[in-house]
Amino acid sequence: MIIAMNYDLLKRLVEAPGVPGQEGKVREIVIDALCGPGYEMETDPLGNLVIHIPGSGPRVLLDAHLDEVGFLVQSVDPATGFIRFVTAGGVDPRVAYGQPVIVWGHETLRGTIGAVPPHLLSGKNGDMERVPAVEDLFIDTGLPADRIRANVSPGDQITFLPNWHLDQDAVQGKALDDRIGLFVMIEAVRASRDMACDLYLTASVQEEAGLRGAGPLTRRIVPDIAIAIEGTIANDLPGVPQHKTLARLGEGPEIRLSDGRFIADQAISSFLVRCAQDAGIPHQVVVKKVGGTNAAAFQVEGTGARATALSVPVRYIHSPVCIARRADMENTATLLREFLRRVREFTPG
Repeated sequence: MIIAMNYDLLKRLVEAPGVPGQEGKVREIVIDALCGPGYEMETDPLGNLVIHIPGSGPRVLLDAHLDEVGFLVQSVDPATGFIRFVTAGGVDPRVAYGQPVIVWGHETLRGTIGAVPPHLLSGKNGDMERVPAVEDLFIDTGLPADRIRANVSPGDQITFLPNWHLDQDAVQGKALDDRIGLFVMIEAVRASRDMACDLYLTASVQEEAGLRGAGPLTRRIVPDIAIAIEGTIANDLPGVPQHKTLARLGEGPEIRLSDGRFIADQAISSFLVRCAQDAGIPHQVVVKKVGGTNAAAFQVEGTGARATALSVPVRYIHSPVCIARRADMENTATLLREFLRRVREFTPG
């Protein structure tokens, strides 16, 4: 039976700010959603949340990362109040210019990412067509400079607006990479009654800043099997050739065999495929050479682990508005539940 999911939880996750290194508000939501009798829960010095659900069987690590791409305040112009910033994670300047943002300072402020209008640049067409570099952008709140100076400090986080919208088929919002992974992991565990493993759930930090939270987690837990649960690139767009579409919306979870940072363990990936086939869950097996997840770190850190990535297809990842299908989320959560129920059947071969 397909899992019925609580989309109010996803809304809360999307609306919370959490750029790399400042994931606390998102972590609080996960703690609230996953606290349960018999669950062992702690946060490590880096900020990773670790939840242990003791059981017999292989030691399984399921991970989704807390952080989102965004920005950090670099400085405030003392005369004008314009805010200069740097990126936190991979944000393409083409999706930043002109976007409304929230500056999470002492006072929460709304602003717009601005730059000198292209028609006021020097007369060469090249200047008019150039995408402004991040260092040429600024945030304009329209407020007096003294108010900005009193409320905004270097290091304050800046995020896109939530842009939340839900209908019967799809969801739109910021930060679906990887709030969608957290959501799927939580709902799968909530719906599981017979988990055939010793289970560790981790909500990791600083994935978007170079997979920094994953290494300490795997060295600490030493899992037999590790699965990174992600929102992944769906490039099924007009004009994109079939071999470059990667995952597609509406075709179920992506079971990844390779990306730009790792080659998945074939045995555990094949076991996920078998679980999906036996339960009649639509899925797509993807081989690619781009992107990367915490699975790359889980695979090689410490003593190593059998690692793969299970992902929900998302269009326009790392942008102000991402789009995903409800059916893909529900099928991903259902596949995770099936995996947890059957994992004791897994044999490396």
